[in-house]
Formats: sequence, C-alpha cells, structure tokens
Amino acid sequence: MKFYLMLLVCFSITFIDVFAQVEEEGPTPLGPGRGTAAIYLGPVAGFNRAVHSANLASFADDPLCPFFTNGSSNGFYVGGFYEQILGGVVSKHSLVGRIIFNTMPAVFEKEGDTYPSLVDDGRGGFTTVLSSTRHTLNVTYSMLTVEAMYKFNIAYGLVVTGGPTFDFVLQSNLLQKMEIVEPANVKFKMVPRDQWKEKGIVRYENNDRTIVAWDGAPARPTSRNPDVKSTAFRFSLKFGIQYEIITGTKIDIIPGIFYNLGVTNVNNVESWKVSSIQAGVDIRFTL
Repeated sequence: MKFYLMLLVCFSITFIDVFAQVEEEGPTPLGPGRGTAAIYLGPVAGFNRAVHSANLASFADDPLCPFFTNGSSNGFYVGGFYEQILGGVVSKHSLVGRIIFNTMPAVFEKEGDTYPSLVDDGRGGFTTVLSSTRHTLNVTYSMLTVEAMYKFNIAYGLVVTGGPTFDFVLQSNLLQKMEIVEPANVKFKMVPRDQWKEKGIVRYENNDRTIVAWDGAPARPTSRNPDVKSTAFRFSLKFGIQYEIITGTKIDIIPGIFYNLGVTNVNNVESWKVSSIQAGVDIRFTL
C-alpha cells in the first residue's frame, strides 16, 4: 500500500513538473511565435495602395474621347481581429477573422487634345490660340470588410496567410472633370443650363475653366446601358506574409504585407476591379 502511495505521489510530482514546464515554455527556434494561449485578440491598422483597373470612357456616349484605364491612390484600414489556434497551443496553424474599415480611393488622369480657341485680343476682336485640356476621375471608395484568413507559422516567426474577404460598400463616388490646362486666359464657352444634361455637364468651376461631367455613384448611365448600377458588395482574395515579434509579455507585434485582389466589379456593366497592396500591423493580446 505504501509502495502504491509513493508511486502515486511521484507520478503527481512528475506530472505537475511537466505541466509547469509546458506552461512556462517560451519561444523556440522553430516556433517563436507561439505562447501558451489558444485565443488572441487585438487591433489592426495599416496602409492601402489602391489600384483600380478599368476601361472607362471620359464621356460615356462619345467613343472618340479618351478612356481611363488605371488609377491609384493611398488609403488606409483600421479594425480588430480574432485569432484561434488550431490543434493546440503549440500548433503552427490558426484561423484569423478581421472586421475592418477599408478605404481604397483612386485618381485617374488622361491628357486631352489640343484645341484652337478664340480669345479676346484686347482691340475689340478675337485671336486664335491653342489650348490643352486634361480629364480626371477622382474615386471615393470605402467598405466595411470581413476577412476569414488561414495562417501558417513557417519558422522563426515567419507566417504566411491567405483567404477571402467580404466587403460591404459604405461610400462610393465618382467625380469627373475636364479642365483647361493652358493658356491661362482661355475658358469654356458656357452652354445654356437647359442643355447641361444633354451635353453631359453637371456644373462649371474655376471661372468656367473646368467642366464637371459627373458627380455621383460610379455608375454613369449611357444610351446603351441606361440601367447601370454600382454594386454594394465586393469580393476579393487576400494573401501575404507576416512576422511575429514576441515581446515576452502578453502583447505581441505582428507587421505584415498583403496583396488584396479584387474579383467583383464596381458596377454591373463595366470591367472595373479594385485591388490593393496593404502594409500594416496586428497588435496581439493573449486572452
């Protein structure tokens, strides 16, 4: 009886000692990014370099006008994430869910033609000068994004990750302008207001040197497609790499870089996709 009691005590002491070693085990060379927790939470924030790939006519019903093909600009994202380790706390596999606010704007620019223009010569007559124009599109595009990412810890804190994103468009707007670049003494001849819609004019700006051709949803009706509508949902595939910096506390810092590949179009007619290169950081707290 004493023998079995001593054996039970020894077994208990050994079990407690092993358990304590597992609990106190820190980062290892092959898995420095894993502690003893199975669930992590934290904020996430970063930078978007948004790229819009499109084929948009500067004036939708005029095939002779220049087309906008590629636009880009800088945006950002901010939100929170949840990470669930799969297969135990020492596993290299995990699932990451994020809910973030994303902005992916763009600026398109296309040089216009050179036109002969009549200007006042100061002697009661007119003279002809050459004037150059520029077409621009400024796109506002923001979304509430839900990400579902698989994450694999390769070694030494290096992580690869990928998965789908589901984006719910919160704001989308397209501001299109035609501007006179030079000379400074030339302006557009104002069309009567009752003809603005027919001529594709929303308003004049900058002392009549700028025509605003569209200011609204990124879905301009045309004679061929009068029912064009902007889409309220975007789907994309996101993948990238991260590096887990273990601080030795309950807070870890995880910078990363990703490519967010847009799959769906901005509207229901045109081939217009939004992608981005994303660089950011997760701040991970042990739950």
